[in-house]
Parts: sequence; C-alpha cells; structure tokens
Amino acid sequence: MSQLRLKLQSKDSSEAFNTRGVFSSGYLLRHLRRESDHLVSAAEAEETHNFARELWADNHVAMRKRGEAFTCSKFIEPLLQKMGWALIPQEAMPANFATRKRPDYCLFLSEEEQREAAQEDSSQNLFRRSATVFEAKAAEHPLDRVSQRETPGWFPSQQVQDYLRHARDATGRRFFDWVILSNGNQWRLYTEHAAPDAYFEFELASDGELCAIDEFRIFLTLFRPQAFARREDGRCFLDDVREQSLRFQADLETNLRKRIFDVLEDLANAYAEFEGNKIKEDNYTALYGTSLIFLYRLLFILYAESRGLLPVKPSGAGANRRYRDRYSLARLVERLRDKIQFDSEAFTDPYEELLKLFDLINGTHPTQNEECGVTQYNGGHT
Repeated sequence: MSQLRLKLQSKDSSEAFNTRGVFSSGYLLRHLRRESDHLVSAAEAEETHNFARELWADNHVAMRKRGEAFTCSKFIEPLLQKMGWALIPQEAMPANFATRKRPDYCLFLSEEEQREAAQEDSSQNLFRRSATVFEAKAAEHPLDRVSQRETPGWFPSQQVQDYLRHARDATGRRFFDWVILSNGNQWRLYTEHAAPDAYFEFELASDGELCAIDEFRIFLTLFRPQAFARREDGRCFLDDVREQSLRFQADLETNLRKRIFDVLEDLANAYAEFEGNKIKEDNYTALYGTSLIFLYRLLFILYAESRGLLPVKPSGAGANRRYRDRYSLARLVERLRDKIQFDSEAFTDPYEELLKLFDLINGTHPTQNEECGVTQYNGGHT
C-alpha cells in the first residue's frame, strides 16, 4: 500500500505563485526553494522585503483609488530600483518593430548600462542594450481584463506578447526573450519560448499584506536583474529554470505513469489472489477492466478532494463534517500506512468503505448525497 502514501493539499494551502505553462511548480517548491544555491538567501532578501512591505503598507490604499501613474511612481519604480534595476520610462519601440505600443519601462542591469543606452541615437540600439521591458497597470487592475483607459481594447497580455513578437532587429536577432507585467500586487513573466497564453504569476501582496519572506525569496530570485542577465550563449537564469522545470516535470510524469501502472498491477493481483473472487484465466479481461475502473475512481476522488471539489476541508465554506469523517478518502490515508489497524491483511474493511464512497459520488444514495454536500457527477458515473 506504499503507493497510497499521498499528501493531500487543500485549496487553502496554495502557494503565492501560478506557473501556468512557464515553470513547474514542483521544481520551484522542491528544488529552487529548498535545495538550489541560486535562491536568494533570507538574509539577502530581508532588506528588500522590509522595504517592499513598508512601501505597500504606506501606499496600497491610495493606489486603489488612483491610476497607473500613481502605482508606478509610489510602488513599482521604487521597488524595481531597490531590486537593482535601472529604468528608462516610456521609450518608443523602433519603427521596424511594427508596433505603435511603447512599454512603460526599459529595464537595464546597471546604472552604467542605463546611462550608455540613454546616450544612443537610435531606439533600436537602446532596446538592444535593455535586459527586458516592463508593462505596468494600475493597482489591482485585472491582468486578464481588457484595458479601458491607457490602452483601450487591448488585454495586458496582448501588449506584452506584442513586445515579445517584435523584439528583433533587422537581422532577426532578439533583444529580449522575457517580459514583465505587473499591477503592483501581481507580477507576471511572459516568454517567447512558451505559448502566448502561458505565464508565471507571483502574488506579491494581497489584502493589504505583502507575502512572507520565504515566498518573497522566490519572487526576488526570478524578478531581479541577475535572472535576466544574458551569458555569452544568449541564455539567462530564467531560461535555465524553465529548462530544468520542464525536465523535472517530464521525469515526474514518467515516474507517475510507472507508479500508476504498479498500482493497477497490485489491484489486479489483489482481486485475483482473493479466494472469494474465484478468478480464472478467462476472467482476466474483465479483471483488467474492473481494476482500471477502481483506479480511475480513486484518482478522481484524490483529485477532487485535493482541489476542494469534495467537502473534505475541516472548516469554512463548503466544509461537511459528515462527508469528511464518514466517507472521505483523506481520512483513510494515514490508516492505510498501518495495516495492524485492520482485521484482514486483504484490507477488506477499507475496500468496503471505498465502495460506499464510490456509491455516494455516483449518486446511488441521493439523501446521503445532500447530507454530505456532494454533487452527483457525470450523470451518476465517476
């Protein structure tokens, strides 16, 4: 039963970021945050974290009532500079970029590079020297809603994709592969290497509070100038994190497929070895189908409980004590690790309990369904 040693995570314990096709959350959590030498240390991040927290506390109420310019001047610009960025605001992109839009800031790795770029006669040379560009929105402006004032008719994501798409010189050489979009509290990374709707989002502040220092270390690691600094091969730290994330995700999926096959094999053997089932060789096709259905039902319930689609959480909206204590799969996880709690080594007791849970989800007992706060899914079939 080692395959069932799963740690369920409720919706309430979600992290401060959403990887959405750019990075792997597992890689950021297990490797970058816990093991990587590249992660900004807590001591190194503390000063910037305190600065950002005070800046947000002093200005977030006013930023909600003012526009984009206020958010930029009171929060975004000071924070970017504290992080080590040098800025040139509102620089028109070169004519050959085939876009009339202009990013709010060109970002440079140092004050020296910013001064040299500012002395350039052509905007193309200025953008060639920039590490990336930054598009800003008013505080709490929904980043997935079309803009009404500053860029009417454009979604913020369309703007940054426009910058990425046209950030090339006449020879096709790219000026930058990553772009930042932010409304102050939410910060996003977009990249030329991912799908147009893919992004990494970090929630820097929520409900008047800045994120905790442990989360802020990830933010600072991924949004500071060092993350965008290109090496001789043209790659930067963000490219490395993306590549390692994809490799980690591929390895995880391969391992998961193997584990699922192992579980399926264990289920089939358990059915076959239980004398009461009287399984013979000509029953193997039906045995395979039965084992597969049982496994899919387990996976469905594990997913539904981990995402809060079933009322397994201990408190709050949607919680249901009757379901959690009498039917849920989550209540069985710890017990299944200690087989002495069960009367039979064949685990017939938890099997019967799982069948009751399947019946509940399938809508076999509509009265119990209502009492447990469970919605009947897929016309009564899990």
